[in-house]
Amino acid sequence: MAKVLRSLINRTLFRGKGNLISLEDPYPTLKRLLAGHEIHCILDAGASDGRISRRLVERFPAATSYMFEPNPAYEASLKALCDADARYQPRYMALSDQAGEMTLNITADAGNTSLYEPSDRMTDLFGDRTVIQQRVPVPVVTIDQWAEEEAVGSIQLMKLDIQAGELAALRGARRTLDEQVLAIYTEVCFNPLYDGGALFSQIDQQLRESGFLLYNIYGPRQDERGLLLWANAIFVHGQRLGL
Repeated sequence: MAKVLRSLINRTLFRGKGNLISLEDPYPTLKRLLAGHEIHCILDAGASDGRISRRLVERFPAATSYMFEPNPAYEASLKALCDADARYQPRYMALSDQAGEMTLNITADAGNTSLYEPSDRMTDLFGDRTVIQQRVPVPVVTIDQWAEEEAVGSIQLMKLDIQAGELAALRGARRTLDEQVLAIYTEVCFNPLYDGGALFSQIDQQLRESGFLLYNIYGPRQDERGLLLWANAIFVHGQRLGL
């Protein structure tokens, strides 16, 4: 009966809502996994209006969250958050595996905005919400480059929600992953939603090369035919966390 109830709730209350939402709350899980570790630096890629950074900093109040968000629609919200609390530090740029400039595809629904263009499957699923309204050039950095230039020290926790750009961002963070990070909370696609975008299998392989293990998956979403589309995942560094 419990499984039936959970399925019903997932198909109704959670349909069409924003990303990074699950019946199983991953935030207490992250707090438990990282207990006993000093968390003073969080990297939030795809920060939007800062709502996930706020949830993370609530659980790790000694941390500064560096919020990467290239979409200018969120700039005012992030600036207000920073002005109110210096633990929130916005960076109005994108992350990838190379530095320079790339084109951001700003869609009708800001949550679908990406460095990658929506695939036909994505358009079939979300219709007009995937229409590209603007293509704007945005600055792009790698995590390794940025961390060295700003001398932020070690990064313990990463959150990634950059619409199939997660693999490229991780490829640009190899040194940081190899030396510092304890846990990663990321969106993962199981079937293509963006042309050229990353899939779960690629992200999993990339992280395993740096010693990370898949801890669990949260809030999986499927289409009306039952095809698995995306979810959120926690990866942990096995050796650093004793797993």
